[in-house]
Amino acid sequence: MMNFPTIAGLESAIEKLELSNLRTLLADRLADTARCELQNLTHLLVIEADDSERQIVDAVGFSPLQTRIDAIRNQPDWDWIERHDGWWELLYTVGNDGFAYILLVEDDDRSPLALLCRREGA
Repeated sequence: MMNFPTIAGLESAIEKLELSNLRTLLADRLADTARCELQNLTHLLVIEADDSERQIVDAVGFSPLQTRIDAIRNQPDWDWIERHDGWWELLYTVGNDGFAYILLVEDDDRSPLALLCRREGA
């Protein structure tokens, strides 16, 4: 798991990553965030196949494997989903000021979240 509650952390990580689909995706999200002037209102989390639901909750405060209000399992409540090469991108907006969580989910059979994305977002 890679947790980027600040854009500065994301910028630093991009510089250190080898060229890959993930690096390109992170750089694109960074550019989008800057273009929309949401640098201080974005928390990005990279979820790899072996990351646990508990780790996700510890990082962002909720589980994407259940609804945030009434905790219904395997019923997504993301605001937006997009499939990329090897990754799913989930967007959760919070409040009216533009704050959002962006979750990048490795598309791997070992990941219950990736399987949910395939089922609900394809």
